[in-house]
Amino acid sequence: MPIAFHLDLHPDQLTSWVKNCTQAVVTVDDQGVVKMVSPQFLKLLQCPLDQVVEQPLDRHLHLPPEEMERLRHPDAHGGLRWVQGELLPFGSSPKTVTLQLISGKSSDGWLHLLLIYSRDQGAHHLQRHAEQIVNSLPQGIVLLDSTLRVTEINPAACWMFGVNRDDLCGQEMKRLFLRLEGGEGVDELEDRIRRREPFRDIPASWILEGVPQVVTVDYEIASESGGESFLTINDITRNHLLDLKVRQTDRLAMIGQMAAGTAHEIRNPLTSIRGFLQVIRHTLDERGDLKGQGYAEIMLREIDRINHLLGEFLLMGKPRNVKKRRVELDHSLRELLPIIENEAILHNIEVRYLPGLKDIPPVWADPELLKQVVLNLCKNGIEAMGEGGLLQLRLSGDEERLILEVEDHGPGIPDSEINLIFDPFYTTKENGTGLGLAVSKQIIEDIGGEIQVSSGEAGSIFSVILPCVRD
Repeated sequence: MPIAFHLDLHPDQLTSWVKNCTQAVVTVDDQGVVKMVSPQFLKLLQCPLDQVVEQPLDRHLHLPPEEMERLRHPDAHGGLRWVQGELLPFGSSPKTVTLQLISGKSSDGWLHLLLIYSRDQGAHHLQRHAEQIVNSLPQGIVLLDSTLRVTEINPAACWMFGVNRDDLCGQEMKRLFLRLEGGEGVDELEDRIRRREPFRDIPASWILEGVPQVVTVDYEIASESGGESFLTINDITRNHLLDLKVRQTDRLAMIGQMAAGTAHEIRNPLTSIRGFLQVIRHTLDERGDLKGQGYAEIMLREIDRINHLLGEFLLMGKPRNVKKRRVELDHSLRELLPIIENEAILHNIEVRYLPGLKDIPPVWADPELLKQVVLNLCKNGIEAMGEGGLLQLRLSGDEERLILEVEDHGPGIPDSEINLIFDPFYTTKENGTGLGLAVSKQIIEDIGGEIQVSSGEAGSIFSVILPCVRD
């Protein structure tokens, strides 16, 4: 039965598999040129390697004309099929052989695997090698009978759907999707399969045990198979996450362009306005106009808030000159503690620092930018608690990385919002800009670290993960 798939094995993996295969194997590109062979194939040909590799296949193996045409135009005929051919050993008469021909895409284009069997090899031997290849594929493959019951599923598909092969084989297709949560596009897949409507590259996503899965699915009906069909599932989760990261980076770049073009133009008139307001406030103070003086104070505070927002704009957009060096994080934290405690005292909050490690390894970072992140996280924690509470700073880690945790006992972050808090301009604070956490995340990533958050009803924990200095 034909199976269309992509040969996404790493080139070194494929080369190693062919080299160590006990079967006669040859790989050919879509020009009909031999790319790799197994030792067993050379043994059958009685030829040295340099007379076979990078040579036309038809010098050593004749295939029917229509099969050679399929090698050169694989888009319409990709998959797995059985063909008859004629092997041309050096110094011997031709031998009729049976070939299992597998066509698929590699990273460099189309590639064909030809597994060669002499007439004395049994069918079970052919099937064993076919199963070995299908089970090693990174794509998920699910075979269905004419009643849409699962007849076979490979390990990759079991992992993507969170199922066990023995529990699923013989069951209805709908059992394949039972464990999936929050699925998008799954209902469409099921509907089109039930209508036995072939399709390619249909996107779908779901959550399996808390882990997101993003895939594209192909569905084909096998020719001359009595109604059997099969699914091919390609895992594109990693590409999807990279795409999201690129989009976020593009958004930050756009903010940077906006900041560079507008911040200075806005700040210049604001400076003049603030100067005149200070003069007016002083005049009102001399006249004893307390009400007018109060209005002037409000306007000055609002101008200062606008200046603060512009400063964060510039910080987001300005190319950062990261100067990484060896930093003793314990020493840096102890320098910052008085600043953090002064802020906390105003809100009746206790600050507690727990080094946690006997020997704290140095980290590789920009000390000034790192201090900025720590102060920002501590300020957020203090503001989240409001009045009263405990702010804890903890260190943990190993020789590879050091983890700084900043924990508050505030109300926590709702599950619906926890994935949004690092987005620019997203804030739940009445006077917040929504740029503090976005800036912090960008700084830590520029340093080469990572920032994570976990939250519940008892508060939130922000974890800053930094690479340690290696001797």
